[in-house]
This record gives sequence, C-alpha cells and structure tokens, in this order.
Amino acid sequence: MSTVAFAPLVLGGTQAAHAQATAPAAQQGPAQSGLGDIVVTARKRKESALDVPIAISALSGEDIQSLNVQTVEDLTAVTPGMNLNNSITGSGRSDRSQTALIIRGMAPSRGNRTSSTFINGIQVSDGTVTGVFDFERVEVLKGPQSAYFGRQTFAGAINMVTAEPTDYFTGYVSGLAGTDDYYDLRGAVGGPIIQDVLSFRATGRYFTRDGSWKNNAEPGKTLGDQSTRSGTLQLKFTPSHNFTVNLFGMVANDDDGPGATGVILGSQSNCNLGAQDLPYFCGTLPGLLPGQPSARTEVNAGVANMLENYSPIMNQDEQIDHFGMTRDSNHFSGVAEYVTEGGTSITSLTGVNRNSWTVLYPLNAYASPYENTFTSGEFAQEYTDWPLMIQHEQKDFSQEVRIASNQDGRFRWMFGGSYLWAKGYEGYSEIYYFTGINSAFSSTSENKTWGGFLGLSYDLTDQLTVDFDARYQSDKVISRTGDTDDIVYQRTYNSFLPRVSLRYKPDLDTMVYATYSRGVNPGLGLDPLESADPAFVDDLIAMGVTRGVSPEYLDNFEVGFKGRFFNDRLIVSGDVYYDIWTDKITEQTLIIPNNSGGMPEISWFFTNMGKVTLKGIELDLTARPIDALTLTARGAINDTNIDEGLCSTCAQLTGSDDVSGQSLPFVSKYSAQVNAEFAQAFAPMPDYEWYLRSELSYKSGVYESEGNFAKTDASTKVNFRVGLRSDNVWIEGFVTNAFNDKTYTSVQPNWDLSNPNATFQEKDVMYVGLPQLRTWGARIRYDF
Repeated sequence: MSTVAFAPLVLGGTQAAHAQATAPAAQQGPAQSGLGDIVVTARKRKESALDVPIAISALSGEDIQSLNVQTVEDLTAVTPGMNLNNSITGSGRSDRSQTALIIRGMAPSRGNRTSSTFINGIQVSDGTVTGVFDFERVEVLKGPQSAYFGRQTFAGAINMVTAEPTDYFTGYVSGLAGTDDYYDLRGAVGGPIIQDVLSFRATGRYFTRDGSWKNNAEPGKTLGDQSTRSGTLQLKFTPSHNFTVNLFGMVANDDDGPGATGVILGSQSNCNLGAQDLPYFCGTLPGLLPGQPSARTEVNAGVANMLENYSPIMNQDEQIDHFGMTRDSNHFSGVAEYVTEGGTSITSLTGVNRNSWTVLYPLNAYASPYENTFTSGEFAQEYTDWPLMIQHEQKDFSQEVRIASNQDGRFRWMFGGSYLWAKGYEGYSEIYYFTGINSAFSSTSENKTWGGFLGLSYDLTDQLTVDFDARYQSDKVISRTGDTDDIVYQRTYNSFLPRVSLRYKPDLDTMVYATYSRGVNPGLGLDPLESADPAFVDDLIAMGVTRGVSPEYLDNFEVGFKGRFFNDRLIVSGDVYYDIWTDKITEQTLIIPNNSGGMPEISWFFTNMGKVTLKGIELDLTARPIDALTLTARGAINDTNIDEGLCSTCAQLTGSDDVSGQSLPFVSKYSAQVNAEFAQAFAPMPDYEWYLRSELSYKSGVYESEGNFAKTDASTKVNFRVGLRSDNVWIEGFVTNAFNDKTYTSVQPNWDLSNPNATFQEKDVMYVGLPQLRTWGARIRYDF
C-alpha cells in the first residue's frame, strides 16, 4: 500500500503522492506525519522527481481518486499553467471530439498540437484519451520534451501510467451517483495466472451524465450529455528475474449528445471597430441572452437522408444516428525490458492506436430564427439551420528501442531510436440551406517520423551534475486526396533537438537546476490550394497562400528549484522560464467575393505567423503543519507577447492585420489552485478516519483572438468533499462547482451562419463553450 495515499506532494508542478505503490490504490487510514517521495519516468528511466531538471506536475492514482479527476478538463483544472480549448479546431463546437491542450500559453493551431499524450510512454497520435482510468500516476511534463518523447511535444507531454498487474489477487469496485443523472461505475481485478511468471489486471467502466444546460429550442432536452464505456486488460510476463513483458489493451466507446455550446449574438456587441465602424465585442464578454443556448437537434427527413446516404469514410455500422458524437478508441501496446547482470537495460516499446469519431452538430450553433426560403422538397430544412456531419479516423503505429547503462555510476548513458507512422482521414456531409446537401471525402494526412536520441549524465562532483540529451528527427509529412489517396504534396523536415542541464544538489533534499532545450513542431503537409475551388486559386496565390508550411521552433531557457524541509513536512518547488517561439503556425481566413453572386470563397489556410516570446513563473508548495492538516498551493503566471505576427480576421475588423505587441489567445495569464484537507481518526470506528476537503481553482480570462479585443471572465471554481475512509473502504459526499461558476470554457469568433443576409465581411458572433454547473453526489469504493 502506498505510504502517502492522501498526502499531496508538489514537485516541479503540482500535487503528487508516492508513485511506486507496492499494492493497488486503496484509501488509507490516518495520514503520515511527513510527505512522500515520487518516482517518475520523465527521462525514460525511473528516478526521483528531485533529481529531474524538468518542471513536472504529477498526480498519483490516489490523488486522481481523491480529486475525482476523470477527464482531461479535470486534469487541466488542477494543473497551473494549463488551459484546454475544445473549439480551437475552428469548428465552433464544444464537445469531446477534439481537444487542444495549452501548456505554458503555447496555443496550438488547428491540426497541429503543441503537446502530446502518451499511455505508458507510448504516443497516442490523435491526442485524445477517454478510456483509461486505472492509473498509477499521471505526469505532466512542461517545456519542450522533444529530446526523449519526439513528435509534437513542443510545449510538453502528458504521460499516463497505468497500474501494473501484481503477483497477488487484488482489485476494487466503486460507484458514484450525482445530480443530472450522473453515474460512474468502475472496477478492477487482477492477480497471478502462473505464480511469479504471468499475472493480469482487468478494468471496466461505465460513465454517463446529462448536460447542465437546458436546450431552449427543445424543451426537456439538455446540451452536454456524455457517456463512456471502456475496458482494459494488461498482462505481465516475467519468465526470468531480468526479463519482463507488459502487454496492454484498451477499447472504449463514447456516445455523447450535442455539445454545450452557446452563442453571443451580434445584437450584444458593445463597440465599433475600424474605419467602417463594424460592430464587435470589446472587454469582458457578456452572458447569454434569454432563450440561449439553443440548438435544433431533431433528426428530420433531411438529416436522416444525409446520415443514410452520405457516409464518406466510415461504414454504416459506425454511423451516428443522433446529434452529438460517437467515438471508438482502441489502444494496444507492448513493453519488453531485459536487464543484464551488469545493470544495462534494453527496452522495446510498440504501440498501435485507432481512433474514429463521427460528430453531427448544427454549424450555426443556435436555433435559427430565419425561415428557409432557398431550398425546398422533402429533405429541405424548415429554418436556415446548417446540419454538419464530420467523420474522422486516425491510425498510428510506433516503435522505440533504447539501451541504457546502469544508473548507479558517475557516468550514465542512454541511446535509442524510434519510428512513428500516423494517418488521418476526414470527410463531411452537410445540408446548406442555399445549396442543399453536399458531401466530400475532404482530406487525408500522413506522417512518417524517424528519430535517434541519446542521454548523457555525468556527476562532476557529488553535488554537481551535467546532462546532455538530444534527438535527431526526420519528419515526412504527406498530403493526399481524400477520394483517391493520391499524393498531392509531401516534404521532409529534419531537426536537431538538444537539451542541456546543469543541476546542483547541496544536500539530498534540495536541488537547483538550469536548462536549455529546443522543441520543434513539424511543418504541415496540408495544401489549401488543392481543396480550393479552381476558380479562386489564382486569387489565393496572389494573397500569399502557399503549398505547405514550415516547422515552428521553440527555444526554452529555464531555472528551477525543488526541495523538502522540516522533516518532510514542507515541499516547495518552482521555476522561471523564458521561451522564444519562431515561425509560429497559425490559421488564417481569406474571403474572396464571388463575382457571379452567391456565397463567397472562404479559405482557411495555415501560415508561419512570426515570432512570440513567452515567460512565466510556476510555484508550488505542500505543507503538513500538523498531522491532521495538509495544505497545497500552486500557481503560475504565463505571459505571452507576439513580437511579429499577422491576423487576417483582425484586418477585416480594423483594417490592419498587424498584431505585434498583443498576447496569444485562449491562454490564462494567471492560474492557481489551493487545496486544504483536515483528517482525524473517527472515534466510533477505530479503523476509519473522517476528512473534510476543499479545493479552489482559478484561471484568468482568455482573449478571443490575436487582436485581444474581447476576453472571457475569470473562472473560480470551488469543490467541497467530506467522507470516511479506511484501508479498504471509502465513502464520500461532494459538491463540485459549489458556487455555480458559469464562466465560458472556450471562445471563438464566427459569422452568424444562420443569417441568409450575412456578408461575411467580419465575424459578428461569438461561439462559447459552457461549463459543467454545480453537481452534488456521493461516491463509495471497496478495495479487496
């Protein structure tokens, strides 16, 4: 059993507890007087977080359970310096199909993430994981991790480490029930199949909840409903004392209702911009008008016809039959490690992923008040709503082999190689009120990434160590036609990505470090000229649209410290960083009038925006002033400045596309979390303790665009928990978002796509993501 099951620990980022539990996560009796240690694998080997010159935010399985972290949104809420935007893709929808993680203010462009997700060190190229919950720990690594983790770890990486099978039978069952028909049932069981040779661990989960927001267009329905079913199986094979094989498989299905998206209407604009006095939004965004949010989500004859006859990628067995999202996710991996008698290890990691989803949603995001007078017939829409179905499939295969020396010597080394192949398919169908139904297999993107890496560490003295890590990466990006799979564009980008660190340990309990590292996001294989209407290609070229996009680079300079004091009753860590982001990839929009009348050509394309500087401070501490009280405080300041950059959307509003001196959008400059837990023995039941816990999360508002015209309000969410726990029983009552904070979770400017008279000259509405509101509930868990 973990020695600090409910003891928060802060090391380089956030809360953590002992990660190397020798038994399954079980809730424990009275807290220990000191705070525990944590072992992480941020540099592909097990080592104390106090020895790693990287800013790390880590949660143990016990912390994840106690904080009830169940989604990426929950993880973001408890991690300073992180934001999540699930409409950054340009779609305007707020759902679970594609989420963009923003670490240290590095907001990604659509289609090119700045951070990646890993399961047991194996990359999930699609970046979305909903089916894994049985964690030993989760590590959030901040700053460029390209040297060890490779592709698209420009801003950082998230490594989800699952609980391993044990050589004794163990497991747990848990259940949660809350308001809004919120239910979460999960369980795990494992043990030996052949004693000391083969063991297993199997898990299963069923989760469902209704959305918090009423759909004002359809009484009795809600927006934001979610449901997940998932299962995992892990086998651990140990034929000898120095050879181990771990096989892991996951299958998951998500079946969600329409996303919780709101629209701030043009009638709510509060300022005029540019020489034409165009109406827009300035300052803090207003709340939704009465009658919002609203969405027409009935599968009428036209939508049913689209679903039945226009399925460009998936077969009918995978088709959606309702507004919302369905997703099937599969992850399979194998890790084999052989350790010689001298301590040299040879490790192989193999992974295969498939993630396919279909989403059906109203592109106009609210129930249109305009009648459709443009198309008629059985399948025409009654109003100028714009149903859109997007189908997406992502597949990947990865292989890594590395060799590492014994880690006990003064000089330690590691080297290896890796390969990642990933291919994504996307298509759409729509019912546009001007033209009727349209459908296309729009694009296929592919990448093949080879890399070689090494890590060298040398103890100059007993207290001073220098580290040199590096990767040489060759990334081939390919753009293909959607229908024939013919190659229309391909290019290879080669990069050298070093990381150099100097760390000083005056004693066993403290460390100071300085690090320089470089990260890269590969260029894109997208070709906007291929998908554009041929009649507009010359105009787009004249406006600067090119084939392909160059890589973007990040140079990171960081100093930090980590330490424990007062017999492990206080743990403090912090870092200061300064980053230079060059050739930032950003999405631009061009509108070309149609000389023959009708819909203009709206072209979305990617370009290298320019240069951005980022600087910040991250500070974390955990204290146990008395045995019964544990306090955690974490905070971050993440400041961004666009040194050189263009914004075509801003030009439509003000006449100028220069956004130099502005901040990046979608980023909270200030973020913090404060937790307090008081726990004491429960006198009537000597084996139990009772506890009271409070959690406060704060994130400042985010700008809507590089123009910094408008921003969301600051978000402050407070949770309360009270319960009883012993070594194998845990009972808790809770309320989350206790004060019903309604701050928008995302923001994206858009056109009023419902309005048939729209000129598309400027974006005149705001699509906003809506949060989960106050939830009451209870949880119970039994470990065996």
